[in-house]
Parts: sequence; C-alpha cells; structure tokens
Amino acid sequence: MKQTVSTKWFLFSENDFSIEKNMSEKNLKNLIAGIEIAESLGNRDLEIENIAFDSRKVRQDGLFVAIPGGKHDGRVFIKEALDKGAIAIIAEASIESLSSLHIDHESITVLCVADSRKSLSIVSANFYGDPSAHLNLTGITGTNGKTTLTYVLEALAKADGRDTGVIGTIDCHFGKTKTPAAMTTPESLELNLKLRQMVDAGVTDCFLEVSSHALSQKRVYDMDFDVGIFTNLSRDHLDFHSSMEEYKNSKAELFRGNNVKVPILNIDDPAGKEFAVELKRNAISTGINSSADFSAENISLIATGSRFTLKTPNGSTEINTNLLGEHNIYNLLSASAYALVQGMSLNMIQSTFQNIPCIPGRFESISKGQNFSVLVDYAHTEDALCKAITAAKTFTEGKVIVVFGCGGDRDKGKREGMGRIATEKSDFSVITSDNPRTENPENIISDILKGVPASASHVTITDRREAIEYAISRAEKNDLVLIAGKGHEDYQVLGTQKEYFDDREVARDFLEKQIH
Repeated sequence: MKQTVSTKWFLFSENDFSIEKNMSEKNLKNLIAGIEIAESLGNRDLEIENIAFDSRKVRQDGLFVAIPGGKHDGRVFIKEALDKGAIAIIAEASIESLSSLHIDHESITVLCVADSRKSLSIVSANFYGDPSAHLNLTGITGTNGKTTLTYVLEALAKADGRDTGVIGTIDCHFGKTKTPAAMTTPESLELNLKLRQMVDAGVTDCFLEVSSHALSQKRVYDMDFDVGIFTNLSRDHLDFHSSMEEYKNSKAELFRGNNVKVPILNIDDPAGKEFAVELKRNAISTGINSSADFSAENISLIATGSRFTLKTPNGSTEINTNLLGEHNIYNLLSASAYALVQGMSLNMIQSTFQNIPCIPGRFESISKGQNFSVLVDYAHTEDALCKAITAAKTFTEGKVIVVFGCGGDRDKGKREGMGRIATEKSDFSVITSDNPRTENPENIISDILKGVPASASHVTITDRREAIEYAISRAEKNDLVLIAGKGHEDYQVLGTQKEYFDDREVARDFLEKQIH
C-alpha cells in the first residue's frame, strides 16, 4: 500500500504540473509586470526580442538590464548596448543621471528602478513564461551537502518514475542534455532559460542548488519552490559576505523571499533551528541530535558505507547505503523528508539509498588495486574538511593522510582554521595550493600555517601534483589518503589562466606508475 505523509504537509500529484509550452508575450508591458518603476521615458508598447545584462550579448530590439556588479557596473555599458540595438533599458538610475547619453526617447525606452537584479529576475521569468511555476522545483541551500543532495533526490525521483533535471555545482543535466556548470546557481536570465528548456523537454522535477551568492543577488527571486531544503551553515564566502550573520541571512532568503511550500530544515544546525522558529509554519525538521520529524538512530559508519535506523512520521526502516560519514546521514534525512512529502514509500527510500550512484568528487574512491584507500572530496571549508577527515577515521585502520590547500582571492579568514583542523584531525597533512588565482600560492600556504600547531606532522609542497604524489607515496597498508578541496573540478586557476587539472586523474596516473 502506498504510504502518505501526515496531512500537515503538502502533497503533490501529477495534476499539479500542467505544462504550458507557450512563452509569454514579449511585449515590454508584459515583461515588466511586477517591477516597481520609479521613473520612465519612452514607449512601453514594444516587442522585445532578447534580454541581456552583458552589453556584448545585446542584439537588435533587445532589452538591456544594467546591473551594478563586483567588477563592472552595467550602467557604464548602456551606450554600448544601445549601439548594439537595445530598444529598452532597465537601470538603477534616474532619468537625469542618464541625460549625458543623449538617449532618443522616441525610439528608446528607459525604465529606472530601485533594484535592477530583482528586475532582471522578474523580466527573465516573464520572458520565458514563468517556468518555475510549471515544475516541481526543489531548492537546496546550505554551506555543504547541496550537490550530494541533488544526486540523491534525483535518484529518488527517478525511482518514482519522474522525469528529472538538475542544476548545480557540477553541471546542468536533463534527458540527454548535459552542460558543465560555470557557477553553482546561474544568473536569473540563464536560470529561467534552463528551466524553460526543462519544461519543454517534459521534465517534471528539478533540483536546484541555491548558493548564498545567488540569494544575495536575487537570481532566484520570486521563484516557486515546492520544496526548500536547508543543510547546514559554516564559515565560507566571507570574501563576499561581510559577516557570518549576513551569510546566514542570505541563506534564509530562500525561505523569506520565495514561495516555498514545504521547508525542510536541519535543526541540529543552529541556523536551521533559528529558521524553523522564524518560519512558524509547516516546516519539516531533520536531525540526529535533536527531536526532529526525521531522525537517525543506531548509526554504524563503516568503510563501505553507513547503516542506521531511519525514523519518520510514517514509521521506521533500516538504511544501508554506500555514502560515507555522518554528514551524509544528514543528507539522507533531508532526502527522506522530501520523498515522503512526494508520497513515496519507505520501501522506495530504502531501496534507493542502497543503490545511490557515485557522486563525482564527493568521497570518490580512486582504486588501482592498492592496499590503501585514496578518496577525492570537494571539502573546501573548515567544517567540511573536519567532517571529511572525521568520517575517514571512522573506517580507516591505518593513518589518515590529508592533502589540501585554500583558494586565492577568496575568504582569507578560513585558511588558519583549515590548517588547524587538517593537522589536528589527520595523522599527516600535505599542505599545498588549490586555485591560487592572482595570489602567490606561497603566501596562501603561509596563512594556512598560522593555524598549524608546532607539534603537527605536516609538510608543505606548493605544486599540487607533487603534493598528491608525495601523499600517495607515503601511504602504507590500510592507510587512507584524502585529497580535499577540488573534488569534481578538472582545472586549476593560476593567475588569470584556467589550466586542466583533475585530482582524480593525477591520483590514478600515479597509482598506475606505482603498480608498474
């Protein structure tokens, strides 16, 4: 018999997804519906053929949305956009401030707004026919776990016979379409296009990683989320956010600024607990150490995966999974909540969790028959690195050797903490470079070393390839080498150049050499 969750939670059916393939009229009046316009000049009765926030991508009869960015201010490029054929401009400006451009308002319409990013999100959704409203859309936010969750949720949805799509850190994929990700959450214009493509391809369920940058920059503003999931909060991105409080509030925007029908919150995390109190509605709670709607008991962490008793409002079941570590049990709790909200059975949850496919760069095993383990993981924050090493130690008989670095031109404040955690938690650490970008990698390593205790067993090797090879060469029987920081990434950014580099490939090649 098909199990259903308590009626306090929202249930979905196929009838909820009536898909309209016709886009909205591209008349400017329709596109700007929902935008607060402070001033305007020109005719709003215009047919818009394209939208761009990059002046280089403007085409004839286009709408240019001038966005103030971290590096460039789109308002500087309004003249270029007009020269390329833009017939309408949206900008955070006054009509008077744009007078120097000598805009012909007989042929060009200017709309002045308080928030051009919010405006971009609205016109993008209108242009593509509000695609989020035609999908069972799940948004996942939090510092860690977003990518893993998208893969687990997709596996559940497929097991239930649904057509799925995923947009996240690794790629965007649906059906036979797969494109690598330039950023975790695309800008609103590209995001709405991708969602539109999914709708037109017959996708019913989409799983979207929602970054703090995306939430701060209103890339998902006013989207319809059927489910919203919060995983956890730890230090990251403080080069972008001014404080942890601001970072936390950006995550909360998924639930504050959008129509999220069912929030799923990890209340073991203080931020998740705070969100649950704030929402004061039918939020679903998950946790191991809290009295939560979905919880885990009798946890056993082994070299081949994890075992635990899943407790839900619909009863309990035993879970065996190949996912490693306690942090992944949290991911599975969130996934279980999603599954029951969707009307899936405990049996389906159990069987799906038992057969989760390998997730690229997430505790990914690299094996060439050696008598020790090599794992590649994306952990690039203090918290994620701590959890990864802790998980590794639970099933490693020998030493845990960790290879890690920190990215350049990013939050410098986390470097010391990562150095301390890595060297305190592991048996031996190899400190190296990550994506140094325009910083001197030696200076980054020096920042990391500030957190390393004098007694810690470690070495510094700036070249990442050499560092990985050295760590593997030190490994003995039953040891584990954890290569952290880059996971699925197949590049290094040196200066301003992106060069091919894949931790997994480097490890495989060196293991091959050792064997032969």
